[in-house]
Amino acid sequence: MPHDKAIDKPDTGDVGHIADGRIRGRVLVVDDEKSICSFVSMLLQKAGHETRTANSGLEALAIAGEGWPDLIVLDLVMAGMDGFETARRLKANPQTAHLPIVMVTVLGDRESRLRGLEIGAEDFLTKPIDPAELVIRVRNLIRLKEYGDFLSNMNQLLDRQVRQKTAELRNAHIETIFSLARVVEHKDSDAAKHINRIALLSKTMAELLGMAPGYAESIFYASAMHDIGNIMVSSDILLKPGQLTAPEWNLVHQHPRHGADILQLSEGSPFLAMGAEIAATHHECWDGSGYPNHMAGERIPLSGRIVLLCDRYDAIRSKRPYKAARTHEEALRAILEGDERSQPSQYDPDILSVFRRYNGHFEEAYEVDSTLH
Repeated sequence: MPHDKAIDKPDTGDVGHIADGRIRGRVLVVDDEKSICSFVSMLLQKAGHETRTANSGLEALAIAGEGWPDLIVLDLVMAGMDGFETARRLKANPQTAHLPIVMVTVLGDRESRLRGLEIGAEDFLTKPIDPAELVIRVRNLIRLKEYGDFLSNMNQLLDRQVRQKTAELRNAHIETIFSLARVVEHKDSDAAKHINRIALLSKTMAELLGMAPGYAESIFYASAMHDIGNIMVSSDILLKPGQLTAPEWNLVHQHPRHGADILQLSEGSPFLAMGAEIAATHHECWDGSGYPNHMAGERIPLSGRIVLLCDRYDAIRSKRPYKAARTHEEALRAILEGDERSQPSQYDPDILSVFRRYNGHFEEAYEVDSTLH
């Protein structure tokens, strides 16, 4: 046996009292000297630990890869793959990187200790091994690992619970949207299809603008509530077949404020928060000619600017009590060239450019018999 592999084997009776019959941890002992493996294993078993041995780095990697050990006692000087390379591979593997490693070094070998620390070893033992020191260091590291495992398991449990609660809350928010949208449907039987189309058209525009998937999903649901304020407007006005009077127009122009007031009562939902934003601003125009606050340019939230164009497109295409339905080509001309109710200056130039370039997508979305579910 080489001199640096020597190990004292003192009386081990002083550690026997530690054992109480309970398995405290699973320790992999790695040394190319079988006698040393047997001796270290005996000490650890006497202290209540379960042990396995490996006589090479490759064997140690295989056992560790099974997920068996809680800790590894690793000798540095071994034939073939030495302890440094074995430790490096263990720490580089996500499946074994969490395993604490106790490196066994020669007394005073500062360079080996520093190299071991750099690789990621948690602790060191010097030769000749002191049985009590071995047991105490292994015990303390296993306790730390158990605590780390506990925290990891708790984090996973909390993460699952948060995901579950988030999903439940999201579903509750969506159901709230459905309920609010159904209120509008009761006032206007054609509103249901309009709501569905606006949701799909707005999502289409958000995607074509390159917005994140989360934003596109949010505007899909939030835009469904753009006209929720109409519940405060008489059905006689909303469905009037003829021209509205000035006082009637004034009432209609208040529905964005009513909608925002209704939706702002709800807190904690990103869908409802965006819904309130859209309800308040989907009739505001880029050139300041909109209502109710005559906002202009980028002062208008992006969601409001998106829904403005989508709402206008849908309104032009749809049959209403006071107007006939128009074709996609007619809607395209009205938005891009202007007519008595729409001017290009009213739209965000970037949104208008996307609409001009990808107008076929909007024609397809309008024709889809979409639902919010």
